[in-house]
Amino acid sequence: MFTTANPKISVCVPVYNAAPFIAETVSAVLRQDMTDFELLLLDDASTDDSVAVIKRFNDKRIRLFRHKHNQGIAASRNFLIKQARGEYIAVLDHDDICLPERLRVQAAFLDSHPDIALVGSRFELFAPPSAALWRRLLINLGWVWCHPLFPTWQDTRKGNVVMHPTIMYRRQIFVDCGINYDSRYTPAEDYDWVVQALAAGLKLANIPQVLLKYNLHGANCSFIRKKQMKQADAMVKQKITGILSCPVLHYPRILTILQKLRLKFMIGK
Repeated sequence: MFTTANPKISVCVPVYNAAPFIAETVSAVLRQDMTDFELLLLDDASTDDSVAVIKRFNDKRIRLFRHKHNQGIAASRNFLIKQARGEYIAVLDHDDICLPERLRVQAAFLDSHPDIALVGSRFELFAPPSAALWRRLLINLGWVWCHPLFPTWQDTRKGNVVMHPTIMYRRQIFVDCGINYDSRYTPAEDYDWVVQALAAGLKLANIPQVLLKYNLHGANCSFIRKKQMKQADAMVKQKITGILSCPVLHYPRILTILQKLRLKFMIGK
């Protein structure tokens, strides 16, 4: 049941020049098999038709906000958190697709695991029809990203331990702990945000189930901002070094990928 003033879940989506993707992303959220949620979308001064696409949807669960001037991803995510009214916040990027059961499964997990503050899930990679042929042939084989079930500090030394757009978390705990996205670590602000949660003593988990399709269209931030991503990643690892009082050894990214990437037939249902 949907309650306008007090939804169970707030789905928070920062939007920037997402006209080619946002309709499918919004549609997937509205098709969830539970209805007690609000969908918050913040347009961060897009220069394309993102807002016009969003306005085509007529659903009372949608709340649309707009920045007059671009403020960046960290500020956008922090703004959405302040506007959220749900008990749980579901993170989502403007180009990814939630499977119909995502909100129900993650909310049920948090309901039955009161000691867990944040839960992610597995996700399947896909390349859209607009992507280059080689990308579609390579990516659309059923590749699934698998994070540790219960991430530890040791896992963070290799990289982020939860795939950010799969996250659902307890809003009030994060507010009480003062955990916010820090623009100094952009475009790895999500990695730092998870490190903040662990530093606050919060427990994390990953459901061993695919609940999201991650769009590898080729213009993803991890592709077009590789240099900045590498620098920000190093900054977060330096922060972890300070917290743990031990060095974070260089861990080749290819090894991290090989440890986490599986084909569907390797993991079963």
